[in-house]
Amino acid sequence: MAGIEIENLHFTYPSRNASTLGGIDAEVNAATFILLTGPTGCGKSTLLRTINGLIPHASGGKLSGSVRVNGTIVAEQPIAVTCQQVGLLFQNPEEQLFCIIVEDEIAFGLENLGLPSHEIDRRIDSALMQVGLPGFRNRQIASLSSGQKQRVALACVCAMQPQILLLDEPTSYLDPQATREILEIIRDLNKKLGVTVIVAGHQVNEIAPLCDRVWLMDTGELVSDLPIDQAFIDLKPYTRLGVQVPELAEVAAQFGYTERPLTLNHALRVFSTPIQGSNELRLPQHETPNGLIRSDGSSSEDESPDVTSASTPANPVDPDDVLAEAQRVVFRYPQTSVDVLKDISFQVKRGEIVAIMGANGSGKTTLLLHLIALLRPSGGQVIIDGQDTRRCKPRHLAGQVGIVFQNPDLLLQAATVAEEIAFGPKNFKLSRAEVEERLGEILPMFDLQTLKMEAPYALSRGQRQRTAVAASFSLYPDLLLLDEPTTGQDYYHLQQLMQMLDSTMKAQNKTVIFCTHDVHLTLKYATRVLLLHRGALIFDGCPDAAFADPERLEHASLVPPLTMQLRRFQNDTSPSSHENRPPRNR
Repeated sequence: MAGIEIENLHFTYPSRNASTLGGIDAEVNAATFILLTGPTGCGKSTLLRTINGLIPHASGGKLSGSVRVNGTIVAEQPIAVTCQQVGLLFQNPEEQLFCIIVEDEIAFGLENLGLPSHEIDRRIDSALMQVGLPGFRNRQIASLSSGQKQRVALACVCAMQPQILLLDEPTSYLDPQATREILEIIRDLNKKLGVTVIVAGHQVNEIAPLCDRVWLMDTGELVSDLPIDQAFIDLKPYTRLGVQVPELAEVAAQFGYTERPLTLNHALRVFSTPIQGSNELRLPQHETPNGLIRSDGSSSEDESPDVTSASTPANPVDPDDVLAEAQRVVFRYPQTSVDVLKDISFQVKRGEIVAIMGANGSGKTTLLLHLIALLRPSGGQVIIDGQDTRRCKPRHLAGQVGIVFQNPDLLLQAATVAEEIAFGPKNFKLSRAEVEERLGEILPMFDLQTLKMEAPYALSRGQRQRTAVAASFSLYPDLLLLDEPTTGQDYYHLQQLMQMLDSTMKAQNKTVIFCTHDVHLTLKYATRVLLLHRGALIFDGCPDAAFADPERLEHASLVPPLTMQLRRFQNDTSPSSHENRPPRNR
């Protein structure tokens, strides 16, 4: 018997006319690992919530069809029973962590099941070992990094000892190193303990090599359900929906190979066959605002790129062209003993698109908050268009500087998407005609026309993110700050967002600064990158130069594109090491 059986499943939220799920049929065998992907708003999160019983037990709406777990219809059994069979890990760990101390958080669900104290203690220790946090029982959750918080949230789920583990974008808040660690834990739960895993997400490169099957959703329907070795043979459905495909599989398709490699080792075997008589492995070059960066990390403009250190200004800057400047900025949060920012200096010109990159906890968001005066430096100063932020308040920068937080819900407050976008212009006393004109411009820019009368909180995570960006953009600020704009976004809408900002802001000589872990996004759109490591600025310069140094990337907890890794690996490996590998058919 299949562990999960889904039959003709439909669901419609109370505030929406159109159904979110529209007739899904699927079966999942025990111990299977599934990647669930699809465009933003296609119903991935809703589907997971029907499997663990949050829908219908904790949500209004109209549900028809059935979901069975181990033969029992989920909608007909108490959620207290289902939660012992099916665990759900949310995208943002903050949404499911409520206690102050780690052991209290993990014990919370177990205590509600009425388990004896000795069994609770055993499960806490076991769960912490499973997620790689032994010795963390008495740690305060507020003191943990994002990656550690996500591990604690996962430990809470593991302590319930579920047979099925559902994960909704579990790594979107994490740096690449933390992402690898979380996925390794999930892989071990699946392979070693036989836990059935369904991961909903857009990070296909990282998840696909671990899974057995791939589900592709579109507008509430399951349009594809294929084993991993067949899932990416035909890339057209993903391209049509604007969904990311594995980088190496896409390269193989471009060059005419029938196999779709997902890992570096597999790619080396597949690409060992020369292409059209060439003995060289040919890989795409990454286009950047400063030219092309080859797959080995070298620049097409300069065979030996000049790597700019953080202590040396990248280029001489006209003082009249400077929009934002940090001068030896130091910052320490109250009642703490460690500087979060350490002697940071840089200038940002009008018209630049700047990426701030680094590991979780490196100070990216803290630095961003200084650029809108939500935080003031403990030492040094930040100047925004001639204003010293130590002597001005955020409202003094309103209309001039806009910000979108990593969690868009911190900004959303209106009843509809249209009202959310109109909120700023109305408060700046624009006329009704001007407000309507801006709505007419901005709604299509962010692909929100069909959602304008929807309640923001009824939208998917990615749709809420686009709404928040549109609301901040509605005042046409000189400086737009984005904290992790990739979170919850599918490939199509992410590219649409960045292309629009790239063309519009540059045309108006305005500036974008965004925090991200996405190397591809930075290579394609950023004119400049600031790399942070433990609060210090370790690089300020062009992205192609930044990513040419593996040691520097490791310090910033970043991972270069797989094609770049493949080229470096090939360059570091002698031809003789491939002599005994069997040839692959194209």
